[in-house]
Amino acid sequence: MGLFTKNYNDSGSGVSKKAPQKKPLFRFFEIFGNKFWTIMHINLVYFLFCLPIVTFGPATAAMTTLMRNIYLEKPQFVFHDFFEAFKKNFKRSFVIGLFDIAVIALAVFSYAFYVPNLDTQENYWFYYALTMAAEVIFLLMNFFIYPQIVALDLSMPAILKNSLILAFVNLKGNLISLALFIIYFVLYIFFGVYVLVFAPILPFGWMGIVVIFTCYPAIQKFIINPFYEARGEKNPEIPDYDDDEAVFEDKGGEEAPIKMKKERSSGGGKIIK
Repeated sequence: MGLFTKNYNDSGSGVSKKAPQKKPLFRFFEIFGNKFWTIMHINLVYFLFCLPIVTFGPATAAMTTLMRNIYLEKPQFVFHDFFEAFKKNFKRSFVIGLFDIAVIALAVFSYAFYVPNLDTQENYWFYYALTMAAEVIFLLMNFFIYPQIVALDLSMPAILKNSLILAFVNLKGNLISLALFIIYFVLYIFFGVYVLVFAPILPFGWMGIVVIFTCYPAIQKFIINPFYEARGEKNPEIPDYDDDEAVFEDKGGEEAPIKMKKERSSGGGKIIK
């Protein structure tokens, strides 16, 4: 169910395979609109699975799986697929989740320790800035760690190495995602409890889909595509149409629109999967 609905009883002219590919921004808003309620549903399930705190990592991996499916336009059943991804990626994502919790705790401690003493201790500015820089780098790495855990057959050292590199290589996408996190953090500081009220339905799903759209293409470009190109193969995530072997000829974009009578409504990594 999309955010905006229209009458789909009329058949259009179809979509040609040779039609120009949509710009990433337009594709994002189109999918975001079509999957608006699905994203909210995922957010709610994610929030419930995160309640024990220590399950933050596996829950994030599961949400990443579903957001990747949305990006790749794969069909899915939210709760079933979320729970399956939660179990499948539990071990490795659990460890990363503990690191994430520790980093968050360090950020809180650093703020409480350094900020009140910045005026009296000259070196505290440097130490606090250094700590925050490390925190931001680790956050950027997270944008790539979880997608690689759920999508690729790689060792954890390789995933961490790739994530560190992509944290600096994918600057445009990282800045967009980082800006969204900063906006949410600022809103939380100023509106606190009001922001928390919407936590079960809004922020995590929205941030998750933005991260996938801005960062997963970099994983495809620098890790997945080179892996398959080195073997003379094509990334299986990219649709492949072979006109020579097609049973029926594609006439997408060439057919005349068909009007239907209105009816009353009755209600460098190998891919794992």
